[in-house]
Amino acid sequence: ALNNVDLPTLGNPTIPALSMRRNLPADSKGVVNFCAVMPQSQRRPRTTLPTPSSSSAPTSSPDGMSKESAARWRPSQKTIAIALLALLGGGVLLARFAPWNPKRDLTPYVTTAERGALSGVVTASGELQAIQKVNVSPRQQGVLRQLFVDEGDVVKANQILAVMDRGDLDDRLQERQALLQQAKAQYTIKKQEYERRNKLFAMAVISADDFSTVQNEMLSRQAAMTAAQERVEQLEHENQELDIRAPFAGTITARYAEPGAFVTPTTAASATAGATSSSIVELSQGIEISARVPESDIGRIAIGQDAQIRVDAFPDERFQARVSEIAPRAVKQDNVISFEVKLALLNPPKKLLIGMTTDVDFKTGRSAIKTLVPTVAIVTEGGKTGVLVVDQQQQPVFQEVELGSSSDAQTAILDGLDAGTRLFIDLPPWANRNRD
Repeated sequence: ALNNVDLPTLGNPTIPALSMRRNLPADSKGVVNFCAVMPQSQRRPRTTLPTPSSSSAPTSSPDGMSKESAARWRPSQKTIAIALLALLGGGVLLARFAPWNPKRDLTPYVTTAERGALSGVVTASGELQAIQKVNVSPRQQGVLRQLFVDEGDVVKANQILAVMDRGDLDDRLQERQALLQQAKAQYTIKKQEYERRNKLFAMAVISADDFSTVQNEMLSRQAAMTAAQERVEQLEHENQELDIRAPFAGTITARYAEPGAFVTPTTAASATAGATSSSIVELSQGIEISARVPESDIGRIAIGQDAQIRVDAFPDERFQARVSEIAPRAVKQDNVISFEVKLALLNPPKKLLIGMTTDVDFKTGRSAIKTLVPTVAIVTEGGKTGVLVVDQQQQPVFQEVELGSSSDAQTAILDGLDAGTRLFIDLPPWANRNRD
């Protein structure tokens, strides 16, 4: 038997009894029995050797083994201890990771779908931005001569912000004014001649052809004078545009140019790198919140809905806001569909600045009773959305579901999953990760 092994005795010395941890006399009849599994290399069948006839033959034990052989075949305590530890460790691993083990602890890896209502709060991230913003630039390209404002300055509507270099505008204006005077003089002469010819024509002194010629010349001079007047007015308007004025009251939130820089006209609300590099300043008015709400939650958001704002710069304070606008079109970014929702701050403090990041809690009221699962349990497999349920072999099996709204860390399941179903929130070490 594997558990009963007779060891040979070696004279009078004692052999440690491993199972009892005490010494027994090792005479010719003493046998040490111990319960342990010996390595295969340490076991051999019991044999009986014939008694040698010669008195000079080596002394043998009753089982036919010589004392030298017995010393070689006797296992050490260290060998037995290693074998026992190996068997014990293998048993623990087998008990824990064997797929048929019914006693595995799934508690850290699974949860149960429950019936309930989502909390009345939808959370989204957002950013503080200006209600109205414009990049101020000149109507005509040119060199910036003077700049009177800096970042953070509060300005009034129509206030002069900067002045452009005049260049050759004065020379062109004087030239056009001189041409206007010339056109006026020529028109005056032709008008006087027309009046004289008109009297002569009335007395039938001149022919109708002569009178018509004088009349056409007078009208031509009048048109030339009008054109010269318009050119002068155009230059005078251009002269007024050299003064860059604020289109509305607000705050200077960015300064893009310095005196001496070459600036060009830009679109009114452009924020691209090219537009800002050629603009003079950025003027902003008011402050609001722009939040991105996921597609699954946009149905719970309505205009006029109250919300609470938390700003990273002031984590211990909460600010009240109200939904003012919901974008009519979704935005898709990184395969995530969301809608832009704007909120108006109620009595915003001056310490809130444009560009600060925010967390928005929309107060939507509690939803209807539905099957709820942790949001972390939602997975995508083969382009389909679902969860990993626990099968009879304690393995994950994908099950497609129809998602509803989400709130905090929970998501409602509209179809495809019953309450009480166990599902994985994390894959255990023994899970089959190569699912079809």
